[in-house]
Amino acid sequence: MAGYWWECESCGTRWEFVAACGSKGITHFIWDILLPSNWDQAQLLGVCKSCGKVSLRITYEFPRKNKEVLRVVHMVGLGPLYGSYIPMMWETYPISVEHERWFDFKYIDGRRTLGLNRPAVLRREHLKQLFNLYQEKTGTVDFP
Repeated sequence: MAGYWWECESCGTRWEFVAACGSKGITHFIWDILLPSNWDQAQLLGVCKSCGKVSLRITYEFPRKNKEVLRVVHMVGLGPLYGSYIPMMWETYPISVEHERWFDFKYIDGRRTLGLNRPAVLRREHLKQLFNLYQEKTGTVDFP
């Protein structure tokens, strides 16, 4: 399975991107589905074709010595800036502690996945814009 996949929170079935949502992969999903939908958070939750529940989420391994598997709850981004650069903030949770929330700052440049494995470096105003967009898209009023 690639570095990013869709996984059912209910039955645990894993799906490649193309089978789950029709996109070739994570960067295609961001460019072709999330950006045109103005970061519609409903796009981040799908119907599992195995159990029929609306519990399919993007899942990935967080690179640590002991890898942690994370599921995406929310994803927002800016841009594209400077051509094809999209800095993002992902709200995730480790499947080992489902009630805990982690925030992962990532970027993509075009459809390359390189930035998904490196930390995003953000200007202060871009960080503020990400926080504001997160509040707008999730309805969260007390963040950060």
